[in-house]
Amino acid sequence: MVENAFRHLAPTHLVLNGDQVHPWLEPRPYPLTELRRILLTDGTPYEVRDEVWRHTIRAARRSSDWMTGALGLCMPALRAAASRAGRGFSPADRYEVESAVVAATIQQVRTINLSYWRLAWYLTRPAHRAGLSARKHEMDAPTPYGGARNESDPGLDTRGNCDLVLIAAVRGGVITASEADLIASTRLEDNVLADVAQRLGVSYKAAAKRRERAEKRLAKAIRSGDVQASTALDTEPTASSPAGVVVPLLSKVAALPVSHSRLRPAS
Repeated sequence: MVENAFRHLAPTHLVLNGDQVHPWLEPRPYPLTELRRILLTDGTPYEVRDEVWRHTIRAARRSSDWMTGALGLCMPALRAAASRAGRGFSPADRYEVESAVVAATIQQVRTINLSYWRLAWYLTRPAHRAGLSARKHEMDAPTPYGGARNESDPGLDTRGNCDLVLIAAVRGGVITASEADLIASTRLEDNVLADVAQRLGVSYKAAAKRRERAEKRLAKAIRSGDVQASTALDTEPTASSPAGVVVPLLSKVAALPVSHSRLRPAS
C-alpha cells in the first residue's frame, strides 16, 4: 500500500530540486522515485544521500504525503526487514509484522537526529528490530486451546473450542471481556491488530501490549487447568465474572457463522 501510494504521488507531489539539495545533483527537479534509484547506486556519495534524506525527513514532519515519500524512499530496506521477520508466516501474521515495521519507521522519521551521518542506517535499524520483535511475539503467542485437533473427527471445531476457552477465562476472572474480545478479534477472526487498535482509539503498541499481557495470563491458566472449555457454559456466574459480562460473549459465539459448530444448550 505504501509503495503504491509512493509511486502515485512521487511524479507530481514528491519532488526535490537538485540544486537545493546538493551540488553533486543536477540543477533540475528530481521525483523521489528517481532519487531512490540514485541512492541505491554504488557511486552516489554518502553526503548526497544524507542531504536527500534530510530534505525528505524535514518535509515528512510537516506533510503526510511526504511521510509516504520517506517510507517509499527506504522501501527496499523495509521490504527486507518485513521479509526476514515474516518468513513462513500466514498473510495475517505477515500483516502484523509489516505494520510493526512501518510504525517503527514512522516514529524514527519523526524523532531521528538529522545531524547523524549515514542517516539511512539509523533510520532503518528500528524497523529491523520491530520486525523481529513482532515475529517473536506472533510465534510465542499461545493458542487459546489446550489440545491438538483430531483430524479424524470432522465434527470437532477448533474455533468453537477457542471461543469457549475465552468465555471460561472471563468467567474465571483470568482476563476481562474486553481482553477476550481483543484476542478473538485478532486471533480468531480476520481482523488485524492495527485496525482493531484504531477502532479502540489506542496505539498499535498499546493494543499489542494489552493483548500480550492477557495471552500470558490465559496461557498460564490453561496450562494449570484453571481454564477449560467445558466450564464456559456453566449457568452460575462467579463473583469475578457477573452475568452481564459473560452473556454478551455467549451471544457472540452463538452468532458465529454456520461454518462453526453451534453451542449445545446448557443443561
